[in-house]
Amino acid sequence: MSPAETEALIVKMREHRAKFPSLTADFTEEKITHLLNKPIVMTGSLAFEVPNHFRREVKGNNPSLMVNNGKTLWIYYPNFKEVEVYTLGGMNPLNDAIAALTAGLNFQNVGDYYRYTALRDGDGYRFVLKPKTGGLKRMLQELTVSVSADFLIQKTEAALPKGDRVVTVYRNQKSVRVPAETFDFKPPADTHISTPLGK
Repeated sequence: MSPAETEALIVKMREHRAKFPSLTADFTEEKITHLLNKPIVMTGSLAFEVPNHFRREVKGNNPSLMVNNGKTLWIYYPNFKEVEVYTLGGMNPLNDAIAALTAGLNFQNVGDYYRYTALRDGDGYRFVLKPKTGGLKRMLQELTVSVSADFLIQKTEAALPKGDRVVTVYRNQKSVRVPAETFDFKPPADTHISTPLGK
């Protein structure tokens, strides 16, 4: 698509997210890493609300839960009874990382973090996002986001350093209101709580 067509499409994506600021979906994720012969496949669910609130639950033998309310990020590993807590805001390096990674879902500030192009893909579209900053480039080489004709996220593919890839396919996506408490987390009483980046 031409630069003008791409910009017009970005505007439509932003308008869609403004009209439908929250969503829920199920996902299947495949991690392809140079360290293993076979991909790691997992399933889970996602709740998201602009600008960066999310709840991402991975199910199966190695479950995990990641919850962000914009001020605090919790990562919970039930099998190990371990919770990592990160306080956001200020000069925390996680701020830009979370904003950059959620930009592929909300498209509000995508130009702050990525150079992007768009292609028609069947009835829908495919965005190719390339990181602008050195910090983000160390985490991510390229992010491809596939959306339907009605602007629902269908698939993301992250190309990571060293040739690793993470492909996430979304299904059962619903543009519904998500209760505020979805994005808060109270660690169970029997868990160990750590703050890897300090208080």
